[in-house]
Amino acid sequence: MVRPPGSERPLYVRIAMSLKARILAGTYQPGSRLPAEERLTDSFRASRSTIRQAIADLRATGYVTSRQGSGTFVADPLPIDPLSPRSGPVYTGFLDDLDHEAHHVHEIHRTRRVVAADARLAAQLRIPVGSGAVRFRGVRVREGRIYGVAVDTIPAEIAGHIDAAVRKRTPTIVDALEAVGYRGHESLQRVEPVALDDATARLCQRRAGEPALAMTGTGYGVDGTPIDAYTLTVVSGYGIGLHLVRASEPRADDLAR
Repeated sequence: MVRPPGSERPLYVRIAMSLKARILAGTYQPGSRLPAEERLTDSFRASRSTIRQAIADLRATGYVTSRQGSGTFVADPLPIDPLSPRSGPVYTGFLDDLDHEAHHVHEIHRTRRVVAADARLAAQLRIPVGSGAVRFRGVRVREGRIYGVAVDTIPAEIAGHIDAAVRKRTPTIVDALEAVGYRGHESLQRVEPVALDDATARLCQRRAGEPALAMTGTGYGVDGTPIDAYTLTVVSGYGIGLHLVRASEPRADDLAR
């Protein structure tokens, strides 16, 4: 998956995404004040009107609030849960890229299992500890080639709509969620190197212990409700490309404000 050049996006959108990335990474904490408008114009080398458009975009999506005479503050709580503890860089992108990629993917050897939410899963999906969830697993195939294993854990209330007929006509569980009215709006994930365990290696026709890449995160619906706690394990040899555009980083005194 190769992202289109960043210059194809309006500058205010790229600035908004850069600020959102810093919020989700913990650089700007919930409730804290964003750097003053003058500082942001200097940092991003942009006009005041462009900065105001970027802030308006973040305000419209629930990431910041503005107080007359006081400035702009990071929303508390945020629309989606930030990475914790404070992470390294968070790279934000657009779901149309993922949607395009998904059109070429389907799952085989699919399984469904009911699980009880432990403390970690309950926090991820914002459901009570011990409540029901459904874990779907499928081997991901793109253009006839196995490239990994997807595990999607969904609250029981939502998963109840994904019956056998829905699963049969949808290539992935993400598509199944959309088919029953739960379209993914945003997601936040960690990407980490792992070694294939026995079960995943067997499904991918690889050897246990081979290097792989695990993408673990949470998918959110349009109202900010978690709808999917997922892990996608991608085997070595399958390329994933990202075109990342880095905006000017703020000066040290910006972060202190």
